[in-house]
Amino acid sequence: MKNAPPPAERRLWRLIWINFLAVLLAALVTTLHLGTGFLTPGAAQTVTCLALVVGWGAAMVFTLSETWARWLWIVWQGGGVLALLLKPQLGLALGLPLSGFFLTFRQYAAYRRISDRRRAAAFGLGLLAVGLLVLAWRYWDLTGPREGALGGLRYWGAWSLWSLLGFWLWSLFHLAVRMRLHFLRLRPKLAVSAVLIGVVPLVLVVSLGLVIFYTGLGGARAQRAGNILEGWRQVAAAGAELNAAPFDTTFAWPAPGADASILEKSAEDLGVTRVEPPAGLDELAASLAGAVRVDRAVGELDTVAPAARAAARADTTDYFVLDGNIWLIRWQDMDDETARARGWLLGQTPLEHLSSLLKAGVYLPAMGSAYNDDGSVDEKAEARELRHGFAARKVVYRDVSDDPAYWDKLRYFGVTIFPVVRLKGAVIEKSTVFLNLRVRWYDLRKEFLESEGRENINQAVVAVVAVLAGLFLILEVFALFFGIRISEGIVTAVHKLDRGTKELTAGNLDTTITLPNGDELGDLAESFNTMTAAIRQGREDALANERLTRELETAREIQERLLPSREPEVAGFEITGASIPTRQIGGDYFDFLIQEDGVVGVAIGDVSGKGMPAALLMSNLQASLHGQVIHPSPVNQVVQRVNNLIVGSTDPHMFATFFYGRLDIRSATFTSTNAGHNPPLVLRESGEFEELKMGGLLLGMVGGVDYKEQAITLAPGEVVVMYTDGITEAVGPSAEEDDPEAMFGEEALQEVILRSRHLPAVGIKEAILDAVAQHTSGVDQSDDITLVVIRRQG
Repeated sequence: MKNAPPPAERRLWRLIWINFLAVLLAALVTTLHLGTGFLTPGAAQTVTCLALVVGWGAAMVFTLSETWARWLWIVWQGGGVLALLLKPQLGLALGLPLSGFFLTFRQYAAYRRISDRRRAAAFGLGLLAVGLLVLAWRYWDLTGPREGALGGLRYWGAWSLWSLLGFWLWSLFHLAVRMRLHFLRLRPKLAVSAVLIGVVPLVLVVSLGLVIFYTGLGGARAQRAGNILEGWRQVAAAGAELNAAPFDTTFAWPAPGADASILEKSAEDLGVTRVEPPAGLDELAASLAGAVRVDRAVGELDTVAPAARAAARADTTDYFVLDGNIWLIRWQDMDDETARARGWLLGQTPLEHLSSLLKAGVYLPAMGSAYNDDGSVDEKAEARELRHGFAARKVVYRDVSDDPAYWDKLRYFGVTIFPVVRLKGAVIEKSTVFLNLRVRWYDLRKEFLESEGRENINQAVVAVVAVLAGLFLILEVFALFFGIRISEGIVTAVHKLDRGTKELTAGNLDTTITLPNGDELGDLAESFNTMTAAIRQGREDALANERLTRELETAREIQERLLPSREPEVAGFEITGASIPTRQIGGDYFDFLIQEDGVVGVAIGDVSGKGMPAALLMSNLQASLHGQVIHPSPVNQVVQRVNNLIVGSTDPHMFATFFYGRLDIRSATFTSTNAGHNPPLVLRESGEFEELKMGGLLLGMVGGVDYKEQAITLAPGEVVVMYTDGITEAVGPSAEEDDPEAMFGEEALQEVILRSRHLPAVGIKEAILDAVAQHTSGVDQSDDITLVVIRRQG
C-alpha cells in the first residue's frame, strides 16, 4: 500500500487504542452499575478491574518499547507485581510509588515513532482518557468481594487506575511539548489557534468566576452561621435566660442551698424543658474552679492538676462537650461556694432555628455526617463521629424526596468551625467543631430571584452580575468574531496568493491578486502584481506596434468602466458628474465611492499630460484611492497615502492635481482636502461663493507631504461644483490659447451656477457644459473636461 505506516508505528498505535478502549470499558461499567445496577456487584468489580489491568499492561508495553534499560524497568515493575500477588493491600502501597517512579523518568520516545497526525489524535484520546478515568474513580464504590482472589483483584484495579492516570498525564505533557501540526492546512491551524486564544480563556474565566462566586457565597453564609452561634453565646454570657426559641432544653447546676424551685418555675415560663445536668458536669466544674472537684455523693475532695486552672476562668460562658452532646453553659462564681451554672442543649431545635436563619441544611459535625442524603444512617460515619466525643446531628432546610432530581439534591455550600471545650481527665482542652452547610439550587434561586412579598436586594445584585456577565460575554463574542475574521482574512489572502502563483506558472501573465490587506500579505500581493505586470509588459513591448490601436480602444473602454457608470442615490442629496476627454483616452478622473454608515466619497483629479501616459496615471490614481478608502481614515491621511503611492509608482515628471471629499449624509458635512486642484466652488444660500482651497501639494511631486483638511456643512439648496481646468481654460474661436481674455474663466462659471441654482444637480451640470460648449463653438477641445456637482435637496 502506498505511503503505508511502518509496522512499528502500527503496533504502537494499536497499543494506544487498546489502552483507551480498556479505560472506556472501565468507566462505562462503573458508571452504569452505580447508576442502574448493571451487572452484579462481583461481576461489575471483576470486569472493571480486568479492563484497568489490561489498559495498564498496554501502557507498560508502549512505554517499554523505546528504552535503553528495558530489562531493568521490567524487573522494577515486577517488584510491584510481586508485592500485589503476595499481599494485595501492602502491594498497593508499594506498587504505586514504583509505577510513579517508572512513569516519571520515561522519555516517552515511543511517540516519536508515530506520525504528526497520529500524535495529535493521541493527544485528543489522552484528554478523553483522563476524563474517563475520573469517571472510573468511583470504582471504590463498587460493592464487590473484598476478600479472597476477587478481593485481591480489587487492589490490582486500584493500582492500574492510578498508574493509567499517571501514564496519560505524562503522555499529554510530552505530546503537548513535542506535538507539531505540520500536517494541518492553514485554516484548521488558525481555527485551533482561535480556540486556544479565545474559547479556552473564556471557559477558564467563566469557571473561575463560578467557583469564586460559589465559594464566596458559601463562605459568607458559613461565617454568618458562626456569628449566630457566637451571638447566642454572648447573650447567654450577659446573663439572659434563653427561651425555647431557639433552645428548648436546659439544666441548672445550682450551688448548695440554692432554691431549685425558682429555677424550675423560670424554665416553665420560658417554655424550656429542664433536665438533669449531664454526666461529667461535676468534674468539669472542679476543673474550672481550678483547686478541687466536689463529689456530691461522697463529699470527698480530690486534688486537681494546677495546669487545669490556667486553661479556664472563674466565670465563663462557652460551648462544652458533655455526655455526647454540645451544651452552651454559663458558669458563674466558680471561685466560691456559690458556684452555679446554666446550660442549654445545642440540639435539634437550635439547629433547626439556625437552619431557618441560614436557609441551608446544617450538618454537625461536618467531618462525617452520620446521615445520608435520603435520611438513612451511615453506620460507618456514625461510628467515626462517636469517636470524636459527640453524636452527629443533621437538619435539612427543606424536605428531601427519596429520589431527588438533579437540581434538588443537597450540595455542599460552606463550612465553618466554632470553638468548644472538652474535659480530658482533669484537664480542660480547647477544641473546634466543624459545622457544614448544604443547600439546593432551588433554595439559592428562591433566595436570589424571588422577593416573597418584600424587597430583595439580592435581585439587584443578581441583575448587576447578570448585566456584567452579559457585557463580558458580548465582548468575548466580539473578540472571538474579529479573531475569526482576521484568521479568515489571512487564509483568504494566502489562498489567493497560492492560486495566483499557480496561474502564473501555467502561463497566465494577466494574473493579478487583489487584496484589501494593508499588512505584509498585501505588500506581497502588490509585489506579485508588480512582478506579473513587469513580465506582461516585456511581452507586450515586443508586440506594441501591432497592438497599439487595439490597446488604445481597450484602454478607452477600461477607462470608461473605471469612471462611475451611474450616479449614486443618496438620501437628501443629488450627486452627478461627467468627463469628456480630448483624445481617445484622457487624463481627467472623477469618482464616487459609496462607503459604510451613510458616507459617500467624491474625488476629482487632473493628470499632467494627455493620452496613454495620462490615462495610466489616472488609473493608478483611481486604484490607489480605492485601495486606501477601504481602511477608514481621515480625508487628509487618505490623500497623503495616495500621494505616497503615486510618488512611488510614477516618474518624477508625472503628477496630478487632486481633490477628495467625504460627504456625511447624516450630518450634511463635507470634509475635503485639495492637492493642488482648482478650488471647488460652494454656492451658499446667500448667493455668495466659497472656495475649498485647504490641502497641500500636487500628487506625485514629493513623498511624505502633510495635507490639511477642512469641513463645511451644506444647508438645503446649497451647491458644490468641482471641475478641472478644461472648463475655466476653455478657449473660444479666433483667440490664442494662452490669452486669458479668451478663456471661459471662473467668473463665467459662477454666473452659470448662480443662474441655474434652482435646477437639480443634473440640470446644473448640463447648464455648465452647454455654456462651455457655446463658448468654444467651432474650436477643437483643447483639454479634458471633467465636472462634478453636489446639491443638497430642499
